[in-house]
Amino acid sequence: MDAFFASVEQASNPYLKGKAIIVTGKGLRHSVVTTASYEAKRKGVRSGMPAHEALKLCPEAIPVEADGKKYEYVSREIMKLLHSISPEILVTSIDEAYIDLAHFENLKEALRQLKGLKLRLIKEFGLTASIGIAANPILAKIGSDFRKPDGFVVICRGAEKEFLKQVDVKDIPGIGPHTLIKLSSYGYEKAIEFIEADDFFLYSNFGNALLGLKKALLACSFSRAEFFKNSPPKSIGHSMTLSRNIEDGELLKRVACFLGAKVIYRMRRKGFEAEGVSLFLKYSDFSAVRTSRKLNFPLSNVQRMNQVLYWLIEELWNKEPIRALGVSCNRLKPFNTLSEQLSFLGARRDLMDTSLKIEEAFGKYSLFPASILVVSEL
Repeated sequence: MDAFFASVEQASNPYLKGKAIIVTGKGLRHSVVTTASYEAKRKGVRSGMPAHEALKLCPEAIPVEADGKKYEYVSREIMKLLHSISPEILVTSIDEAYIDLAHFENLKEALRQLKGLKLRLIKEFGLTASIGIAANPILAKIGSDFRKPDGFVVICRGAEKEFLKQVDVKDIPGIGPHTLIKLSSYGYEKAIEFIEADDFFLYSNFGNALLGLKKALLACSFSRAEFFKNSPPKSIGHSMTLSRNIEDGELLKRVACFLGAKVIYRMRRKGFEAEGVSLFLKYSDFSAVRTSRKLNFPLSNVQRMNQVLYWLIEELWNKEPIRALGVSCNRLKPFNTLSEQLSFLGARRDLMDTSLKIEEAFGKYSLFPASILVVSEL
């Protein structure tokens, strides 16, 4: 989707249509831009930029507080539309997915369906999407980004190199900032130059990964079964940028527990427990620290998550003001009721199933310990 959060806000509020808007967290002083409309992007505003800096670049921009529930709802409805095009889709984020077109008898019919999809997105949601069609997922991703917004790029077999002459190296997925700097130092600016680079040179200077990326860019086929299989998540996390800095340790722990509870509920809804947990802290000077720990017990309930987070905060936090933080669970495995009963806390009834049923009736995250209600002020 094109500038998804900002486009949803413009579609749901006629006053915002055609205007520069920035979607941010609560309050402007410490918020960052999560998404900017294309009107604001044209003035240099980018996602991740502090809101006050975005407003210096684009003073007429209208700040809009992010509404996660609205974006989740629109995303779910759009993914249903994608399923009407193909039984095999891979959702990679709230506003991005891959569609397998292998079941269409010919490309002409597939293109007709995809053009129809774009029309339905505009008619039913007031949103535009950019679509890339290619023989492999990496080229399709590059194609979808190539002519945003409202793009529709078809890269036919045999025309891959011609297309890559127009693409910058920086727009190839998988090339990080450090690799990009190194490639630029050797004079590689366009994707076609990267494609035509000597294999031994790439291997000796960048290793197997970049050589594999070069070959993947020109591949005319890929394993559909492997790519579109419904793989279990490797981690589940939540983060939060605060509307003001936190210097109070007790308040920091409460916010962390709020995020930890969200992670636990989401993880259990998906049927997992964790053997690893990570904590991320960003200080008011934008420096960041992170710690991860492998646990010798399964993590599957809010109470135990709170205990782990208290321990991690004591270990990681240097007492400087906190601007943002995140909690995630990793080393996920299917939830085992036996491991819960044999936990170090002793045998006890698992109330999570009951909690999740209450959530189904009253909405996500409707149940939380009263101690974290203060988070709503942040």
